[in-house]
Amino acid sequence: MGAPLFEGDTACPEASGGVKVEGVGPGSPAAKSGLRPGDVIRYAGKVPVRDMLDLYAASLERELTLGIYRNGEVILLPLRRRRGEDLGLEISPPKPLVCNNKCVFCFVDQMPPGLRRSLYVKDEDYRLSFLHGNYLTLTNIDAEAEARIVDMHLSPLYVSVHATDRNARDRLIGREAGEPVLETMDRLAASGIGFHTQIVIVPGYNDGGILDRTLSDLAGRHQYILSVSVVPVGLTCHRERLPAIREVGRELAMDAVKSVDLIRKKLREHTGRGIIYAGDELFLRAGLPIPEDPYYDDYPQLDNGVGLIRTLIESTRRMRVPQNIKGKRLIFVTGTLAARYIEDVSAELRRRGVSVDVAAVPNRLFGPSVTVSGLLAGEDVLGGLSGAGDADLIVLPPSITNADGLTLDGLSVDEMAAQAGIPVVVAEYDFKQTLKRISHAFKAA
Repeated sequence: MGAPLFEGDTACPEASGGVKVEGVGPGSPAAKSGLRPGDVIRYAGKVPVRDMLDLYAASLERELTLGIYRNGEVILLPLRRRRGEDLGLEISPPKPLVCNNKCVFCFVDQMPPGLRRSLYVKDEDYRLSFLHGNYLTLTNIDAEAEARIVDMHLSPLYVSVHATDRNARDRLIGREAGEPVLETMDRLAASGIGFHTQIVIVPGYNDGGILDRTLSDLAGRHQYILSVSVVPVGLTCHRERLPAIREVGRELAMDAVKSVDLIRKKLREHTGRGIIYAGDELFLRAGLPIPEDPYYDDYPQLDNGVGLIRTLIESTRRMRVPQNIKGKRLIFVTGTLAARYIEDVSAELRRRGVSVDVAAVPNRLFGPSVTVSGLLAGEDVLGGLSGAGDADLIVLPPSITNADGLTLDGLSVDEMAAQAGIPVVVAEYDFKQTLKRISHAFKAA
């Protein structure tokens, strides 16, 4: 099986760092190397593995020797993979670095009890930002973390800017932030780090002239600001003892879209890219049509709700309906905000022989002001499916479950299917892929 990697290296894994293997994909490079669930990866070559970042950096090599702990000893396992091949390795997530801000609009503070435990963690972790696109404010980055970002070239990072005016940003995050965010980004950018950024509009805090200045400041740094999303603040009905905040109404949404359009046109003329994008929700709140495909360039902010509806529309135009779907009755679940666009897709499917109903589900968990599909709870969906008894399949929106397949309130797709008495699948952003998933579900039934 192998020999000790370093003589005398028998310290317990918990005291010595490393990452624990939770799962190994059958036939994967990790499986062929001999890795097993429960192993603790301590070394990649002779480099200590502190966390998943070190493992990620090492795994870019096509051939690698891992030093792991198993049953109290360190052993060597050679690992080989083809170019671009996934390792097939699932590791325990790290304990996230937590946020010490007190943002007036923090969504975590607006959640009721009883949801998945991980939803109550306020992470401010540069590692999760690089690996998974989690947004951070950069207010909790110390010198050691900054040095690691530069040394490992952790680019791009995802940054919540919100406002470049220092006083406005301090009000938003609920404390004095220290170094201005632009100075931090400028310094990191000098070492080759790029950023995807977001601005969450909070009325009375960072709209109007503050928003215009923020957009201008970020546009002036287009060499390393890869994208900017502008989205409205999300407010739930659970804001007891929190600062009073107004919703982004139609007039403010329209003003924000105009501000974005004004500066993005200049950017496109100068750089060939728009860089700054208004979120779908702003267009819908403003009563404006969703922009055409060129507006979004390569859709860099799709996971932040920027361009999702356009992606759906474009993929619908190219869709081919599998034969085994025709004649079936489907129910498409959506939030109330985008229901009319889902209805347009459904109308096209009906013309092609598929019976489709749209269930626009009100959000009872967070309140009626939360209208996006991705924040629907499983119980809300089940409660909104009246008349679904004779349907053949329920199609959930793509963002309703996490990577583990669980809704906000911890229901799995199988549990929802059992309670509804009807098979359930989760859609993808690309509607062509959604149709393939639906077809596969019928084949497997």
